Amino acid sequence: MTYKNSIMQHRIKTKKIHNTALLFIIIAPITILYYASYVFDPVHMGNPYLYFLQIFADAIAITIVGTLWVTILLDMIQPEYHKRELKYDKKWLEKSKVKVDILIPVAREPIDIIELTVRNALAIDYPHTTYILDDGDSDDVKRLAHELKVIYVARPPHAKSFAKSGNLNYGLKQCKGEYFAVFDADHAPKKEFLTELLPFFENTNVALVQSPQHYTNTDNFIASGTAQAQEIFYKYVQPAKNSYNAAFCVGTNMVYRRSSIDDIGGIAMRDHSEDIWTTILIHEKGYESVFYNKVLAEGRAPESIPSFFRQQNRWARGGFTLFFTHNPLFIRSLSIDQRLQYFFSNIHYFSAFAVLIYLLLPLMYLLFNLHPMDVKHNNGWLAHYLPYFITVYFLPWFLLGTLKLSTISTSIASFAPYLQAFISVFLKNKYQWVATESKKVSFNVIMLQIWPHVFFIVLSLLAIAVGWYNPEDVMTTMVTSFWVLMNSYFLFSFVKNGLIQT
Repeated sequence: MTYKNSIMQHRIKTKKIHNTALLFIIIAPITILYYASYVFDPVHMGNPYLYFLQIFADAIAITIVGTLWVTILLDMIQPEYHKRELKYDKKWLEKSKVKVDILIPVAREPIDIIELTVRNALAIDYPHTTYILDDGDSDDVKRLAHELKVIYVARPPHAKSFAKSGNLNYGLKQCKGEYFAVFDADHAPKKEFLTELLPFFENTNVALVQSPQHYTNTDNFIASGTAQAQEIFYKYVQPAKNSYNAAFCVGTNMVYRRSSIDDIGGIAMRDHSEDIWTTILIHEKGYESVFYNKVLAEGRAPESIPSFFRQQNRWARGGFTLFFTHNPLFIRSLSIDQRLQYFFSNIHYFSAFAVLIYLLLPLMYLLFNLHPMDVKHNNGWLAHYLPYFITVYFLPWFLLGTLKLSTISTSIASFAPYLQAFISVFLKNKYQWVATESKKVSFNVIMLQIWPHVFFIVLSLLAIAVGWYNPEDVMTTMVTSFWVLMNSYFLFSFVKNGLIQT
């Protein structure tokens, strides 16, 4: 295929995508309004307590899905004048010869994973100085640093606070580079990492350039689900946020301008989610961020239930803490676009409440013949719901081309760590940072983590046995039984595959 033909095919494909997106963004609000016009009309109320739960869950789901549509699809079809010009000139890099440090914070991760990342960092083809920042006081890590001839830095006991952010700030005191890159212990960079990202800093107002997290261990069920869920975020959401100067740091695979970090007082001192807090401080100061949509480092997604829950809990804590203590909607130094984009990202974790309610409501019907809607006298709910349901699931299918069982299962199962994070933030419990893959836990601890999932699976089987046939409303019973079976199947798939890998 010639280069010219390749360009032509790409343009045709892009035009088709844009046309589909335009059609979709017209249809989507119609299906939402059609469904909402029925559900939010009290005349269709069934059991009042369950009805309240239904509209609460639907309000959350519609808001989250709607903001995702707005961010991705409007960005795809908006006029070019709304897009920021992202400068990229490799000749600038050749002329400037900037000094760069690479920081690899570690905290008791497996030594073979750390070694792979360090070796790949050393192989990066732009001159740099590599530092291992060891918060685990590991003799193995110290020997590795000596063997590979990289600088080893360990915080003294009295300086150990604020987990990863404290580790990075202590490491920065030992560095002198104009720019610094950060890699988590399990994200191994490619050799062209710096030469691809540094040219964006020709724009002196750019403080951060972020590249995607990309997972390679997708033969594992939990890792596969995590990876595909993240694919939407890194392929579509983060690039769309470029248009609003709202792309944010994700904790690894990025480069900072040192002077801008010094200007905000260093990496945000937080026990968790220092990445998004740092980005907000950068944007509050008027600096710019860039998301470069090219995989330049390969990492490992969580493979076990404990590691998956630790990751999801940490992310959710960051979202809830930001929402309740530094809500972006009220930060006047941010632009309107930035406020909305940060807010859209924060509210994702409230999906836990919607998932919990959606798991509960069909069980209440089968067990106690209670329904949030007045289905006994009007079966219009299903007719209004189906177009909305199809539209909701069309978006990820349209963006990814397919939806894996592992993606749906891990997404539903994440309601538990999200809710745990919400309760901890609400009660202001102190958080102790633990690296995603750094700690083994006993089977009893794992069961304490997954008891909500097991509970719903057992309750689903009981509900089917009790209420699978209801002569008063056969259609509603059949639809409800189907949802109960599907929900329990997704949860069972998560638990079964998670226990196999644990």
